Amino acid sequence: MRIIHFADLHIGVENYGRPTEKGWSSRMEDFLVAFDSLVAYAEAERVDAVIFAGDAYKAREPSQTHQREFARRIRRLSAAGIPSFLLVGNHDLPNAEGRAHALEIYRTLDVPCVMVGDNAWFEGQGAKPYVLETRSGPLQIAFLPWPQVSRFVANSPECDGMSIDQLHARIEHAMTEHVMAQAEALDPGVPAVLAAHVSINDFLVRENPGSEQWMTVGTAPTLLKSALPDGLFDYIALGHHHNNMDLQKQTPTWYSGSMQAVDFGEEGQKKGFMVFDIDPAKPRGSRIGGSGIPRLEEVPSRRFVTVTVRPKEDDPTPEVCTAIEKANVGDAIVRVEVMLGRPRSAKGDDGDAELAAKQERSFRIPDARRLLEPAHYVAGIRTVKPREDRALLPAGVTTDGLSALETLDLYFRAKKTEEKKLARLRAAARDLMETTS
Repeated sequence: MRIIHFADLHIGVENYGRPTEKGWSSRMEDFLVAFDSLVAYAEAERVDAVIFAGDAYKAREPSQTHQREFARRIRRLSAAGIPSFLLVGNHDLPNAEGRAHALEIYRTLDVPCVMVGDNAWFEGQGAKPYVLETRSGPLQIAFLPWPQVSRFVANSPECDGMSIDQLHARIEHAMTEHVMAQAEALDPGVPAVLAAHVSINDFLVRENPGSEQWMTVGTAPTLLKSALPDGLFDYIALGHHHNNMDLQKQTPTWYSGSMQAVDFGEEGQKKGFMVFDIDPAKPRGSRIGGSGIPRLEEVPSRRFVTVTVRPKEDDPTPEVCTAIEKANVGDAIVRVEVMLGRPRSAKGDDGDAELAAKQERSFRIPDARRLLEPAHYVAGIRTVKPREDRALLPAGVTTDGLSALETLDLYFRAKKTEEKKLARLRAAARDLMETTS
């Protein structure tokens, strides 16, 4: 039984793009080409099931064009008799309670071979996994959609008056219970996968989140890695974070990552979808192995390239141009950063400032731009001057024994803030502290 796991398609991301003849951004074309590669692979390899772990679109209420292009590819999978499981992620949820989410139409139309994982299923069925009928036999799918805080609060009167930290802790506990309840409802003789769109609280994820860190507004409940049980599922398919990651658990547990890099935060990351094989004849816990172990199948991906130059000469232009020529910028999204002056570890601040000023006056930006013409998009050419290390507080002054407001007042006075403005800032800080206390 061969299965595809992918996530974070984010159709509608158009930053660093340019217009195309089709009427949409070249960046949208990048994401669709990647999706086409997945569908073509599924058809050619006669894949048994496709599990999408959330975030079909960038916007919570996608345009008709974005919905059409996603649907065209899901329909191809359906026509090929390949079941698709579509999990709801945070970008698929509506902006207001009561509105349909971005994937709900597939359930409404009862599209063949397409199942949708959202909270509505649980409200009607309880903690019960889906069972996909594949050409190689049944496949159980337990799932955890993105935790919708407003919906949880509306259905949980005991949450009234809770702080945000208390509320998140309550939701995290409920998510853990929900995963375990589905695990207990599994038939151990049938292959099973857990699909979840969630942020895992683990150092691997914190060190390597990808662009979803800035695409998510505010904070959200998280799950400990230990909340994903070992030995009960054959594979755990995660969505939300954009970098491909193995969470290094006994049960294969992967973030598939996004299908395309969204910005420079994902520079150098491989993009694609996960493929793994399950042997239904083997006992639970040993169904994945050998040549069928989870692996990343790469798709065509637009490269992001940062060219960083620290020139030594008064005229930085030749050094910058040489660095661009070596960087292979063709058809890539490129930014150039020119670090003026000497390295910060060198002595002599006056020399730094003097050299930086000469370099800034001499730098011929048009020469650099001509070498960047083969790039798909130039995000910018930036010069960075050396910064002076200046103490924020007068020499000998410490904050020991001061309250938060007193420390803030000392900081603003060190910055020589006007007295009228200082009074307003002090009042605003006091109101904020009283509100959050």
